[in-house]
Amino acid sequence: MKAPVIEVRDLDLNEAVRNVSFTVAQGEVYALLGRYGSGKTALLEILAGLRRPTGGSVRFRGVDPYTDRDAARAGAVWRDGGLFPGLTVAEVVDTWRRWTLDPLTRDDALHLARLTDAADVPFEKLTAGQRRMLDLALALIGRSDVLILDEPTTGLDHGAAREVWSVLLMLAAHGVSVIVTTRDPDEACRADRIGILDEGRLVTGRDADRLRAA
Repeated sequence: MKAPVIEVRDLDLNEAVRNVSFTVAQGEVYALLGRYGSGKTALLEILAGLRRPTGGSVRFRGVDPYTDRDAARAGAVWRDGGLFPGLTVAEVVDTWRRWTLDPLTRDDALHLARLTDAADVPFEKLTAGQRRMLDLALALIGRSDVLILDEPTTGLDHGAAREVWSVLLMLAAHGVSVIVTTRDPDEACRADRIGILDEGRLVTGRDADRLRAA
């Protein structure tokens, strides 16, 4: 078995996250399944280095993402997504690149997110699926080898949701470790492994194949 890239140990955040532990290997997709209010977003905010836990630890290749976010090389996609009025897709990516140390090229970021043909499209004219792909492109610009996504298919039609997962699985095949939250058990089954959150606790973790057969 591959050594873990992501290690979460006895993680606590007041009552929002309680004693959560799991690992994710290189190139693995790990789904956190839970209803609204189960603690998924709070947990991801800790993993992304946005909130300091009240107990436990998070390490990405041995690095604490809260104290050394640049070294952690993690990108995040949040449920509400970004808003970039007045800019084209290429302009949004170029702006993000200027804020990033050693970024991907614009062409590489657009290619990975399958937005090459939309480079000159104004943000306002993008479909919901294309906006989500733009969020994904921005998360990858820092050469992220850990990707954190909070319900990335919320509000998308079936085709757009399938495209998002196609990109996630492609990235995982190239060694990116992915953590994705969802409220949909069928969607969770696309992952390699699944953790089920309830009231901030990881009540069970199981292989996706076992959940599919349940």
